Amino acid sequence: MTDQIAAIAAFEGRIAKVEGPARSGKTEALLRRAAAAVAAGCAPEDILIETTTAEGARVARRRLVDALAAAGVEDGEDVAGRITVACAQQVCLTVLETPEARAATGRAPRVLAPFEYNFFLEDMKTLGTPARRLRSELAHFKRQWCALAPEEDWAVGEEKDALDLAHRLLGATNAMLEDEVAYLCGLYLQSDAGTGARQQFALVLADDFQNLSAAQQTCLCLLARDQLIVAGNPDETVGAATSCPSPEGFATFDTLRRNVATFTLDTAFGNPNVTAFCDAVARAGNGEALAADRREGTIRDIATVKWNAPEEEFNGLTRYLFAENTADPETVEADLCVVVPNKQWAVAFERMLAKRGFTVSSLGFERLAGDPRDMSRARALVAYTSLNLLADPKDLFAWRAWVGFGNYLTYSDGWHFLLEWCDEHGAGVLEALEAAAAARAAGDDEPFPRAERLSERYEAGREMIAAHAGRRGHNLLAALGADKLPDFAALADALAGDEDAATLYAMMRKTQFFPTHRANVRAVRVSSYEQLCGCGYRALYVAGCVDGFMPARDAFEVVSTDADRARVRERDRRAFAAGAAKAEDTLLFSTFSRAPLELAERTKMQVARVRMEDGERIAQVRPTCFLEEAGAAAPITLGGQALLADLGID
Repeated sequence: MTDQIAAIAAFEGRIAKVEGPARSGKTEALLRRAAAAVAAGCAPEDILIETTTAEGARVARRRLVDALAAAGVEDGEDVAGRITVACAQQVCLTVLETPEARAATGRAPRVLAPFEYNFFLEDMKTLGTPARRLRSELAHFKRQWCALAPEEDWAVGEEKDALDLAHRLLGATNAMLEDEVAYLCGLYLQSDAGTGARQQFALVLADDFQNLSAAQQTCLCLLARDQLIVAGNPDETVGAATSCPSPEGFATFDTLRRNVATFTLDTAFGNPNVTAFCDAVARAGNGEALAADRREGTIRDIATVKWNAPEEEFNGLTRYLFAENTADPETVEADLCVVVPNKQWAVAFERMLAKRGFTVSSLGFERLAGDPRDMSRARALVAYTSLNLLADPKDLFAWRAWVGFGNYLTYSDGWHFLLEWCDEHGAGVLEALEAAAAARAAGDDEPFPRAERLSERYEAGREMIAAHAGRRGHNLLAALGADKLPDFAALADALAGDEDAATLYAMMRKTQFFPTHRANVRAVRVSSYEQLCGCGYRALYVAGCVDGFMPARDAFEVVSTDADRARVRERDRRAFAAGAAKAEDTLLFSTFSRAPLELAERTKMQVARVRMEDGERIAQVRPTCFLEEAGAAAPITLGGQALLADLGID
C-alpha cells in the first residue's frame, strides 16, 4: 500500500476526490477506506460501495475481504457481506422499492427489459410521429432524465405530447424505463417526501464516478451522511452504468463543492508495458490525460498477433490458450479473459474454447434479442415472458408483451384502443382483457376495436399459466421450450431442479439487468469491454481488434459529421484503453486482415477494399487504429503461425 492509498484509507474528512491513471489503485484505496472505517467502529451496514457493474460489485466484495483482513477485522467474509456493494442502478432501485418512494413517485420500479422496450416503442408510434423523429425525441428524453433535468423545464410542444403518451403507456402497465430509474430516484431524494431516505449511509464510496450519469451521481451524493469519497478518471469513461455517463461530473467534482480533499495517485501497478500503452492511447485522444509518473511491476512484452481471417483467429487463439494453460498446471482459468467486440465473436470463442476442453463463463451479451413480430425469431422472448406471467400473472407489461407476439405491429393499434377503453370506463388493463374475453366467449360485439384478437392471445396466456402452474426447474424450462435455447443455457446449468417459476424468472431477470460471471474459478472468462469495469485479469486476450469493431464503424462513416465521428472514436478509445488496462501481466491483441464481405458487412467491420478470391468477395480490413496511435508504446507484432510455432504447434 502506497503512502497516498494509506492516506485515503485514514481520511476522516467530509468529502474527497481520488483521481489517477489506469491501474493506480483507485479501487483499492476505496476498499481500504471501507476496511479502516469498520476497524474504527463503523457498522458495516452503514457503508455503501458503488461500482459500475454488478460484476464489478462481485469482484469488489471479494477484494474487500482481503482489505478487511489487512485492517485486522475478524470474520471478514461475514463483515463484507453486511456492507452494501452494488452498482448505481441497483442502489437507485432499492430506494424506489420502498413503499414511501412508490407513494411519492406514483411509480413501481418494474423496469422494461430491452426487448420489452420494443413493444413500448411500437405503442409510441400510434402518436403518428415519424419513426426516426420519434427515436430522436426518446433519445432526448433519456439525456434529460440522465441529466436530472425536471420535465417541466424541457418538455414543450410535440415533445410534451410524446412524453405524455410515454407516461400514459408506462403508467397503465405499471412499468419504468431504465433511464428513468436514477431520474425518479434523484427527484424523490431531493423532495420533502424523500427526507427520510436521504443520508442512509454514514460512508459512501463511489468507484469510477465518471461512468455514472449526472442523476446517478446526485443520488449517491444524497445518500451520504458523514463521508463521501469519489474515485475515477474522465479518460477511463465507459458507458456501462448508463447510456449517458457524465465524466464532467467527476472532473468538476471538487470545483463545485467546498472543502473537497483531492488525492492524486501517480504510480501504476502491473506490467509497465501495459500501463504505458494504455496511457499512450488515452493521450493520443487527449494530450492532458492523466498518465503515471512511476510504474511498478514485472516487465513483459505485450504483442499484437495477426491472423489471415476470423476463423484462423478463433482457432489459433484458442489453441494458443490451451497450450499456455497446459504448460502451467498452476494456472487459474478465471484469471484468463478473452475480450470480444460483439455477440457473434463471443459465441464463436465460447464454442471454440469449449471444444478445447475449457469451461467458459461469458459476460456482456446476455440480453435477449429477437423479433417479437416473428414467432420463429421470438422463441426466447416468449419463453421469458411466459416465465414472467407464471411468476406474476398480474404483471401488466408481461401481458402487453404476450398479446403482441406474432403480429407485424405487435397489435399496437389494438393496445391503443384497449387503453382508450380503460380511460372511458375507469378500468385497468386486466379488466379490459377480461371484458374482451367475455365478449368473445358470449359472441357479443367487441368492446373496442381489435379486442377479439387481443382476447385470443389473452386466453392462450391463461391456458399457458394453467398448464404449467405446477411445474418446476428443468421440467418447467422444457415445457416452455426454453431448455434447448442458447439464451437459457446458463440458467439451466445453474438450476438445482426444484425452483418454482418465480425463482426462475428472478434468476433470468437478473441476467438481463445485473449479470455476473460464474463463481467457478476453473472457467475462462469471455467478456465485452464494458463488463471489464472494476475487474482485473492476469492475462487478457483482446480479440477482433479491427477498425469497425474498435472503434465502431460510425467513427469512419463519411455520411456522418466530423463531430459525430470524433465522438464515436473518443468514446471507443476510452473503452479500449480502460479495457486493456485490466491486464495485470499478459496483454495480447488479436487481429486479422480479411473476411468474407458478407460477414464484414453484417458485423460492421470497416472495409478498406474488396477483392475477388476463388469466386468469393473478400473484404480487406485494418487493425484498429488505436494500436498505431500508441506510438512508441505500441505492442510488438507477431504472425499467428509464428506464435503457434514457438509453442511447438503446427
